Amino acid sequence: MSISPELAHIAPAVATQTLAEPANGHVAEVAIFPTPVSPEPEPEVKAKRSRPSWLASASVGVVALVATGALGYTLYTTSRQRDATQAHLNATETTLAAARSDAATRKVTADYVALYIADSGKVHSDYQNEVTCDTYSQCRTVAQQLLSDLQAFQADRKSATVPSDLAGADADLGDALSAAIAGDQEFIVGMDDGDVGKMKEGGARVDAAMLNIAKAQVALANHLK
Repeated sequence: MSISPELAHIAPAVATQTLAEPANGHVAEVAIFPTPVSPEPEPEVKAKRSRPSWLASASVGVVALVATGALGYTLYTTSRQRDATQAHLNATETTLAAARSDAATRKVTADYVALYIADSGKVHSDYQNEVTCDTYSQCRTVAQQLLSDLQAFQADRKSATVPSDLAGADADLGDALSAAIAGDQEFIVGMDDGDVGKMKEGGARVDAAMLNIAKAQVALANHLK
């Protein structure tokens, strides 16, 4: 008869008979004690291996390194973009400054030309009237008007902002106006005194000065081309 597998590890009990001596005419009962069975050892459980302490630090270091690299790239990219933007702004500011400077220069030139056209037109009109006058009163009136307009032209020119490239022509214009003023004053004195010589001399000086004014006008026109 086979032993059940579940009971195979249990050793069979061995009866130990001990005959007791009769006591009081009775036979002692036989005591049967089972043989002690050693317990089956528990299966060995392997201790769980803990992670090395340095592994956590290394992981944190790797994450920090990656984060630092990403942050560094971001900062580098942002810096490059900021530098490019600043360079563009600087270039734009330079362009605007040049445009403002050019506009300011153009305005100065335009203001000067407008002054010249207005004043020179009056002077040339007065001069033509003086050349064609044929009575004393008419010539005297025209000569006085010419003197007033010549002096106004000179005053306007001196108070105006002269473009740098027109400075030479403006200086020549100033000299011509001074000569015309002096000649017209002499012409008026000759008329008032009845001095024909002074009238002729003054008239000649006015003619020469008006020629020089015309030359200055040509020089100004050449610079404005």
